[in-house]
Amino acid sequence: MKRRRILLGLLLVILVGSALLVTWAIRATPSVRDTVVDALNARFDSKVDLQTLKVSIYPTPQVTGTGLTLRHNGRTDVPPLITIDGFDANASLKGLIRKPLHLKDVKVEGLNVRIPPGGLSPHDEADDDQPQRPKDLPPPAVAATPPPPSKVLIDSIHAKRARLEIASRRADRLPRIFDIENLVMRGFGRVEGAEFHAGLINPIPRGRIETSGNFGPWNGEDPDLTPLKGEYAFKNANLDDIKGIGGTLSSVGTYSGMLGRVDVEGQTETPNFSIDIAGHQVPLQTRFKAIVDGTNGDTWLEHVDAKLARTTIVARGAVVRTRNVKGRRVSLDLQIDHGYIEDLLRLAVKTTKNPMLGTIDLKTKFLLPQGENDVVDRLQLNGTFRLAQATFTNFDVQRKINVLSSRGRGDEIADGTGQSVVSNLEGTFVLRDAKLTFSTLRFLVPGAIVDLSGTYGLRDEQMDFKGYFLADATLADMTHGMRSLLARLAQPFFRRPGGGSKIPIRISGPRSNPQFGLDAGRILNKQ
Repeated sequence: MKRRRILLGLLLVILVGSALLVTWAIRATPSVRDTVVDALNARFDSKVDLQTLKVSIYPTPQVTGTGLTLRHNGRTDVPPLITIDGFDANASLKGLIRKPLHLKDVKVEGLNVRIPPGGLSPHDEADDDQPQRPKDLPPPAVAATPPPPSKVLIDSIHAKRARLEIASRRADRLPRIFDIENLVMRGFGRVEGAEFHAGLINPIPRGRIETSGNFGPWNGEDPDLTPLKGEYAFKNANLDDIKGIGGTLSSVGTYSGMLGRVDVEGQTETPNFSIDIAGHQVPLQTRFKAIVDGTNGDTWLEHVDAKLARTTIVARGAVVRTRNVKGRRVSLDLQIDHGYIEDLLRLAVKTTKNPMLGTIDLKTKFLLPQGENDVVDRLQLNGTFRLAQATFTNFDVQRKINVLSSRGRGDEIADGTGQSVVSNLEGTFVLRDAKLTFSTLRFLVPGAIVDLSGTYGLRDEQMDFKGYFLADATLADMTHGMRSLLARLAQPFFRRPGGGSKIPIRISGPRSNPQFGLDAGRILNKQ
């Protein structure tokens, strides 16, 4: 009987304790709900709605909820900043009873984060032709008042699937969307911010980005000033997703700063970079420093060192979005000092054998508007170049250059099979709609200069140039026999100021077999 009384007493205690715990859980649910809502309101300076929240004790303390919506500054004219379909958290009794509310592991379903257009921290923006420069963005380090201690602390947050949408501060610009896999945050609610790790799917070029670092604390008054830092790895991105180019890109780097201004340093490798018009693969490596506006993804390249095969290209500029067009506009200043023309031609010329060898200096404005057309059709260039010590790999072409030089010097007529002469080229060019237009194109060999202007089509490889052949020798010196006598009679029409000859010429036809000829229609044109 004594044992029965003890067992009945223990059972009674358990029943009463369970009843008390159930009663406490029922009464605690509104309190926990209010704590969660108040904490999120304070942390994000927002209005928070929570459809349901339930606290359970058995078999272990659990907190579940659905329909969490967070509207920054209570705005209803834009989508919510954060929405969560549902969450499930475990905790200890101590964590649920004491303040701040302490949750251990939280599993989140249906997480969507939207940075609304123009809503977080409005700044003046320039028009599309004059994108906002980095100096106009928030400085990289601004002293911010630390937020008050959070009313909710969470050891870890796991979201298997999430979505990040970054809209421009301008409503007429398309948002950038990232699918996030396996997002993990640790230490949510800490004053120093939360650690994170995430895998993101970059849309174009498509590839996976692994990134980890520290984010926060969230600056409710000016979210652009929310600090972040970390590192990333972007591997095996398929450049074929960008119409007109190809290759497989990988990149690693670090970033730090604030959401409105992120300083990024990194490097890329594309061992098989190509442009569709030629289809030849050339190794491309870059090292860069950039500033990124994390609220819209616009990027300013402070300095880029690119190495295309053996040629170094230095660049700076901007990669920004413009109105109602998918993609981003790339605007750069490019410079090449003592590069190799064969590296550049391999990207642009279809032939398997490189047509020319030599060193090149180049300065150009590079503009690639966004759009659906091939890169070669959208690309715009405006610059100057100088090609030194050039030789042609095609025997027939080089032979003609040798003959040209011999005649310009007034040497005995030869077949051009001797030692190859080197050529120098320089010019001013514009590229639009896959057509190169040369306002000036000067070709120099010993004894002769060819001054031209005209066009060359990158797609059809058709040439159409007009200009003058300027020779050191007279027409008589360039001929012999009866032709020499006729040349002396014709020399007044071709006299070159200072001596020698000035002969109007035209070069036309396909690149593989150009036609050189006298432009007879301009012989009597004194201009």
